[in-house]
Amino acid sequence: MRLRVIATDYDGTIATDGVLHPVVRDAIDTARRQGVLVVIVTGRILSELRDVAGDLNFVDGVVAENGAVISLAGGHTVQLGQSPPMSLVTALTERGIDFKVGRCVIEMDAGFSAVAMSLIREQELPLAISFNRQRMMLLPASISKSSGLQQLLGILGVSRHNALGIGDAENDHELLRCCEYAVAVQWGSEKLKQCADHVVAGNGPAAVGAFLKHVSSQVRLPLEHSGHHKVVLEAVEGQPPFEMVIRGRNVLIAGDTQSGKSWLAGLLMEQMIVQGYTVYVFDPEGDYASLGALPNTVVLGGGHFLPETENLLLLLQQGLNVVLNLSHLDHQTKADYIHTHLPLVAKFRRERGYPHRILLDESHYFLNGIDDDKLLDLDLAAYTLVTWRPSELSASVSKAMDIVAVTRLAEKNEVDAIAALSGDATDPARWYEPLANLAVDEAALLPPTAEAKGALRGFRVAPRLTQHVRHCTKYLDKAVDAQKAFVFSENGTPTGRTSATLCDLVTGIADCATHVIYGHLQRHDFSRWIGHVFGDNDLAGSVRILESQHLASDTVPAFSEALDGAIRERYHATRR
Repeated sequence: MRLRVIATDYDGTIATDGVLHPVVRDAIDTARRQGVLVVIVTGRILSELRDVAGDLNFVDGVVAENGAVISLAGGHTVQLGQSPPMSLVTALTERGIDFKVGRCVIEMDAGFSAVAMSLIREQELPLAISFNRQRMMLLPASISKSSGLQQLLGILGVSRHNALGIGDAENDHELLRCCEYAVAVQWGSEKLKQCADHVVAGNGPAAVGAFLKHVSSQVRLPLEHSGHHKVVLEAVEGQPPFEMVIRGRNVLIAGDTQSGKSWLAGLLMEQMIVQGYTVYVFDPEGDYASLGALPNTVVLGGGHFLPETENLLLLLQQGLNVVLNLSHLDHQTKADYIHTHLPLVAKFRRERGYPHRILLDESHYFLNGIDDDKLLDLDLAAYTLVTWRPSELSASVSKAMDIVAVTRLAEKNEVDAIAALSGDATDPARWYEPLANLAVDEAALLPPTAEAKGALRGFRVAPRLTQHVRHCTKYLDKAVDAQKAFVFSENGTPTGRTSATLCDLVTGIADCATHVIYGHLQRHDFSRWIGHVFGDNDLAGSVRILESQHLASDTVPAFSEALDGAIRERYHATRR
């Protein structure tokens, strides 16, 4: 994961008694010269921060008042919360309490917390109390360091998943939770250290300066993690979920055709999307279109608009999740598209930090040459490669995989290839039977995956959020091979009409004589053809019910319309 921004607390983290440490100031300058943005996230009132830190143009932005106020380069400010209620200000004044008032915050000694709580309840105010050592802040309930930082990062065009957050006290929990990589300091809150990915050793801000210089010189965020961003692989009622961190790790998913490998890959993608990551999917067979039901996700191609270089760059700049459905292209055109645009997406990611994960299905077709690793930016990792021929992947690509997940895999030479990745090529036979016998909803992690702990770790694949449709648009209007086409017949004699696509099947049924369709309904030919040729047992089951219903109600002529509706509902597409 690319490091794009450092978000740091001020007092106690990079400053002592309000004074910014010179080593930290130098580290901030170094980071910005290397293209890393630096922002301050503080509980201080903005005017007070300016009093102690001076001109704030040494950073790219400030979140002040614990998230309530944003300050941008040039001094422009944005207030994110409501001003303090005058009724509360008056009540505190009448009680002789010493306090400060900012644009949104009221700050006072933490010893007055009982009085503040009583007044908030008495006046029925939508305020929350945030403690910071011996001080406390009264703020609108929706305001936090996290909410303010996310607003600032949105303005700067940076994802929080490319952010490193660093703090020292109890009001920094939300800051660290917001960032992809969380850092606490040795001299700070014990609870905060327990939540951090890393703890800076030392006894003051100078140590933070040294740490910032080191981390900003790296392309990637550090790989250590506390596990607060995980994907769920298995969810069994009554048991803890089987989870895994995939940030900054390359994932290989291998399995036979129709073994569930694309289902598993889609599971990872949809969980990342829900967590706010940006993903790009190169989808040669139309397996991932259902991801379009998720927020900020578009599915392009599949016979419709497919973005080329300039348009793809425009999409990348919008920070959307994109599924590129290449199912309507012939093989060579698919390869040309991927060879042109896969490096383009990787180059953009190196510059901007996202997309955070790039998936390539049928990867053995496109990454099997000596130089094909040049299509990938393996330094930044975070690729997911899906294949039913792991043996055909180039050696350099295979060796770069950090996680190996396998669905049913029966061919021994393919198991041998997986075993070689596991460092167990001398005895691949022990994997043959367990991998060949995996059910369609089962998978296994293998070494070198750390979570496999040196062995095969099987699991039942967790439920999907979105409906998976295998090759969901490929056969709507692109023909299957002639020998697989549906043949309309009367008493076993072909009528001369065939259908090689789902759309054409609907048209063919509408055009054929009623008694011909009646015979096919009696034999459930349509549902059997859909299940056998397309492997879509869900649609086949729905069609079988329709066949029985229209036979029983003697409404055979209406079957075509009912079938059309079932296909459109299943594939979210209109018959053309």
